[in-house]
Amino acid sequence: MKKNALLLLLFAAVLRASGQDFNEKWVVPLEFSQGFSKAPSSPELYIGQLSVSPQFKLVDKRLRAGITVGGFITSGQVYGVGGPRLALKIAKLGKIFTADAGNLHLSADYLSGTHKQQLLGGGFHADLAELLILSLNYRRDLHYRANWFQVGIAYHLYREKIPATIQSNPTDVR
Repeated sequence: MKKNALLLLLFAAVLRASGQDFNEKWVVPLEFSQGFSKAPSSPELYIGQLSVSPQFKLVDKRLRAGITVGGFITSGQVYGVGGPRLALKIAKLGKIFTADAGNLHLSADYLSGTHKQQLLGGGFHADLAELLILSLNYRRDLHYRANWFQVGIAYHLYREKIPATIQSNPTDVR
């Protein structure tokens, strides 16, 4: 019963979501995240990760898909990681003057590492002004049976330019 209510709530939020960002055909955020991993009967290990996630629009204003490629450092070792990613827009943030402030979206990904890591998980992201993304991520390493918790910040390296033919109608603030 609780699962059905949660799915209904998420579905309703997706239907209400509209506004900025997910209209673009391509976005390329560069993300730095850090956190820790915890495996049974072992201490927490620091993880620092740098990744790029080019994504393209699948469903207008709702869904993007892409790949994540990057590397992470833990216990003094550097590893590579990569795999598919989906992002689902769940809500838009309010307006600041006449511009949308951003949106909230959920992501899901499966990342394979260069040392047998198999990370399955996702995150909650706040995309602010089509410039920065703040994220909170959880992943489960299916091979090493470890839980990864990370917070991150990303910068949009590339996004489509606003067409010059759009007429601006600013608010009169005298």
